[in-house]
Amino acid sequence: MRVQMDGIRRMSTRPGNGRRLGLQLGLLAILIACLPGQPEAQSVADQLAACQNESDSVEKRIAACTRLIGAASDEEIRIEGYFQRGVLYEQGGDREAAIKDYSEIIKLDPTNSVAYFNRGNAYDQLGDHDLAIADYTEAIKLDPKDPDIFNNRGQAYDYLDKPDLAIADYTESIRLDADNPRAFFNRGLAYAGKGEHARALSDLNQAIKLAPGDADAYVSRGAVHEELGNEAAARADYRKAREIEPEHPEAKEALERLGK
Repeated sequence: MRVQMDGIRRMSTRPGNGRRLGLQLGLLAILIACLPGQPEAQSVADQLAACQNESDSVEKRIAACTRLIGAASDEEIRIEGYFQRGVLYEQGGDREAAIKDYSEIIKLDPTNSVAYFNRGNAYDQLGDHDLAIADYTEAIKLDPKDPDIFNNRGQAYDYLDKPDLAIADYTESIRLDADNPRAFFNRGLAYAGKGEHARALSDLNQAIKLAPGDADAYVSRGAVHEELGNEAAARADYRKAREIEPEHPEAKEALERLGK
């Protein structure tokens, strides 16, 4: 019997939390100074500030970003507007709209790895894993040293039941960043799914060492222990998960099944 852990897989970039470029104020001042017509330039500056204002509501920020995109003639400022709005759309669950904005960025700048990465995340959350892999692959071509891209492409391969390709990507992610618990966690799940329990335990041990407050990692390791018939170790991990997250559903179910 294979360990089933799909329900607790997660990505290095959480759904609805894509990367932003974050146009810096110094660069903004230079760009604004170069724009013709001071009143119009000030309007663009105001809209950019409102678009980036994290203390404001999502709805107001989306409206400001939309006005910014329409008002700005400078390409970098328009790209920032699309980025901010795309991430805000993702936070609101409108991934189709986010994909449109990331696609606009790619039209303006085909070498923008972050736009491909964010669009790949949105496709993946919609279940379009092949399109996600295509975008992650393009992002890797543009930025081959980013461990998160490999990790997320690995997840997409996992969803397509291609564990060997997933493991290869998780391994590269770990090579690029050996202190990132998520790649160890995901690779451990992939090994567990293949029935390679020793490797799974090694990776999950490392994930817990790097992120001792991660309840999912304890639940996953507990499932591997349970699969190996080590119920005492499994119970200990499930209990630890509930210490961290008292209402963790998988931990609660497992302890009830094992009779606590």
